[in-house]
Amino acid sequence: MTAITMPFSAIRANDLSCVGGKGANLGELTHAGFPVPPGFCVTTRGFRKFMQAGGLAEEIYCSLESLAADDVEGVRRVGEQIREKLTQVPLPQEIENAIVAAWEELGADDAYAVRSSATAEDLPDASFAGQQDTYLNVVGREKLLEAVRACWVSLFTDRAILYRAQNNFSERDVYLAVVVQRMVFPDASGILFTANPVSGHRQILSIDASYGLGEALVAGLVSPDLYKVDKRSRTILDVQIGEKQMAIRPQVGGGTYQEQMAGNERLTRVLSDDQVLALGDLGTRIEAYYGKAQDIEWCIAQESIYLVQSRPITSLFPLPEPRPLDDALHIYFSFSHAQVMTDPMPPMGLAFWRMLFPVGKEKDRLADNPYLGTAAGRLYVDVTPLLKVPKVGRMIPNLLQVADSLSAQAIRVVAARPEFDAGDPDGRARFSTLASWLVPIVSQAMARLWLLPPEGSTEHLLARINKQVELVRAQLAAVPAGAPQLRVAQQLTAMLFPGQLKRIAPYVGAGILASNLLKRLTNGLKNQEQVSADMAAIGRGFSGNVTMEMDLLVGDLADVVRRSPPLVEHLSSGDAKMALASAHTVVGGVEFLAAWENFMHSYGMRGPSEIDISRPGWAEEPASLVQVVIANLQHVAPGAHRIKQEKLAAEGVVAGERLIDAARQGPWGVVRAVLVKRFVRVARNVLPVREHPKYMLIRLRGLVREVMLENAALLLKQGRIDAVDDVWFLNWHELISAIEEPTQEVRTRIHSRQQEYARFWKISPPRVLTSDGEIPTVAHDRAGLPADALVGNPVSAGTVEGIARVILDPQRELLNPGEILIAPFTDPGWTPLFINAVGLVMEVGGLMTHGSVVAREYGIPAVVSVIDATRKIQTGQRIRVNGSLGYVEILEN
Repeated sequence: MTAITMPFSAIRANDLSCVGGKGANLGELTHAGFPVPPGFCVTTRGFRKFMQAGGLAEEIYCSLESLAADDVEGVRRVGEQIREKLTQVPLPQEIENAIVAAWEELGADDAYAVRSSATAEDLPDASFAGQQDTYLNVVGREKLLEAVRACWVSLFTDRAILYRAQNNFSERDVYLAVVVQRMVFPDASGILFTANPVSGHRQILSIDASYGLGEALVAGLVSPDLYKVDKRSRTILDVQIGEKQMAIRPQVGGGTYQEQMAGNERLTRVLSDDQVLALGDLGTRIEAYYGKAQDIEWCIAQESIYLVQSRPITSLFPLPEPRPLDDALHIYFSFSHAQVMTDPMPPMGLAFWRMLFPVGKEKDRLADNPYLGTAAGRLYVDVTPLLKVPKVGRMIPNLLQVADSLSAQAIRVVAARPEFDAGDPDGRARFSTLASWLVPIVSQAMARLWLLPPEGSTEHLLARINKQVELVRAQLAAVPAGAPQLRVAQQLTAMLFPGQLKRIAPYVGAGILASNLLKRLTNGLKNQEQVSADMAAIGRGFSGNVTMEMDLLVGDLADVVRRSPPLVEHLSSGDAKMALASAHTVVGGVEFLAAWENFMHSYGMRGPSEIDISRPGWAEEPASLVQVVIANLQHVAPGAHRIKQEKLAAEGVVAGERLIDAARQGPWGVVRAVLVKRFVRVARNVLPVREHPKYMLIRLRGLVREVMLENAALLLKQGRIDAVDDVWFLNWHELISAIEEPTQEVRTRIHSRQQEYARFWKISPPRVLTSDGEIPTVAHDRAGLPADALVGNPVSAGTVEGIARVILDPQRELLNPGEILIAPFTDPGWTPLFINAVGLVMEVGGLMTHGSVVAREYGIPAVVSVIDATRKIQTGQRIRVNGSLGYVEILEN
């Protein structure tokens, strides 16, 4: 049985349940020989006995469990009642005797710091810093016992209750220990981060320092000195002197007081260079001992350094795994931003993509891609090898510019640094590998651009995709559920898409080149304003774009529904699946279901966040699509979507003719006109295939998802998982192994990863990250823009004013006609919302990402890469979107 008190010397890290996070860390530091002032812990056994002594425990926990996480007033009321009751509970004699005995053994004449130490604090993923109380310079028996009780009561402060509720910690599972530590009366104190807490750089130490006790710094009462140190070279990189107006000092007889600092002391360095480096060395040793970055509280008394706490830094974005095999600086680009889907994915979602990417695993196609790492449920591409290939490296940021300009800017910043060595001994081999992929694609793209007839490109590729999808479907159906079927799915994922991509990519490349060359050829022509408008017009009203065709079919579904008021009421009345199942009993239902099945045959696998294989498509979860169909009924005229598309197509044709006529003017006009005519043909007929590769991928993903769910059903039937969706928390190899070995236990691993996945939702992924953990700081150019404007990238020209609608989940939220869509990102699953949108603002994206392309094709102004747009803009505000210059203004609430 755990004792009521334990000295630091007897405590280790695995005693967290007995002594809380702070106590466990102090015990571990003491065991490791670090300079920790001695002390003891009043264990959680003492806390439980205290709670039981008053007979209030069950009443308290029931009252807390009835509170909602956002009920601030309720928390305030209940917390006050709990604290008042517990303050009246006498300390059991057994507890009092144990505390006094430990105190007397340590030194009854000394002063002590008495700190709360909860079992849910100072954890690797939640610090709970500052949630409970601390009492300094506690002198004497009665003051000590009073401070211990106050610490226990502080578990129920308003801030602590709210923090636990918002982080999903059960009240019944959190206990409080109390740390009693001999006081050090410091000349200086502060906080040391073994990694830069702002930039995330793992090699840069950051030290805050102030005079006296550290409580002034922690409470934000002073502006401390800031020292930054490079751990690798022991070099002090930066010293910033803070204005230290006061210091907290210990008071004779107990307690503390505030001392106002004299003018010259305020702006004097707290630490010498030797002290800074000594602290840095100590922090580096502590980090090495724990194996992760630490947040360390320290103090200096009579030239000696003491530690009063060390905890993991929980705010750092994790480094991508697997880690690089060398010590060089690597640069990672967020694949999630490139695909405009920044939500985390579970392990199988990540494993699907790592299996799919072909480059870099030519020797073993079934291996995970070595250049595609994972961090916090997101995918990061290690672009270092490409950046170090001569000539190619300079092109990479330019290519990424169309996906996300801030990412391209950040990569340029890091790649220009001296520590990013441009030399690469394997550069020739890397270039050879890259060339083996690119040369065939580039040569075919040139043929598509200059020689081959562009007409019929979309139909040809769609037929190829349909053929390949049916072939895969047949191959998977030929193998019964089990490990052999999963292996077939794995092989097809690794082999099929890369092979087909080589055939589709030349079309996409030719279309993009034609569009870019058109811009160059027409730049500088007379009447440039009209030329620019025509350039925008030829990019709209395409025929054969699979995403736009999907959107038109949604409009067709709405037109079928609008012909039958009973069907409108039926589909609007409740559960979408039940409504669809019984739609045949309603007037017009049979015709609608026929159109619905036709749509599902081609697009049922699509849906929001569709790059994540764990997300169901519309065929499985039709509610959001049914809602969009109903919302489209607000358009009064039947066929309005088709009429708009035809109008845009006609305008595109006319715009192309005007560009050709304009190109004939001036020197070399005849040659220029021939080129412009060719590029207009290619752009109008080939550029629409840019959505075909992803369409094929999502159809393949849909078939693989069916296989995964079928095998998950086997595990569920065997009672080895709790739900079929648990399968997404295993990877390919683990799922196959689980199917092959019926005795293998997988629940523990799944539950652990589900908890980790829930935490990932709270982490915002950076666009670019280095292997040192640094997140480069970049920003949009604000020159010439309104002072209060939210700046982004212009991707679809024009200006519009309207009411903002912030949508985070298209499965649950709808856009009304005439509103401006504000979204974190969009993918094809969001496209039906665009029918009602008059403008678009996104937090991520570039010129060629999904939302940008659709906005241009619909002719609505759009600005993307607007940082924190969904938080800075609120639904109902009137805003102005300038898609020509790339900014958003909030006009009124």
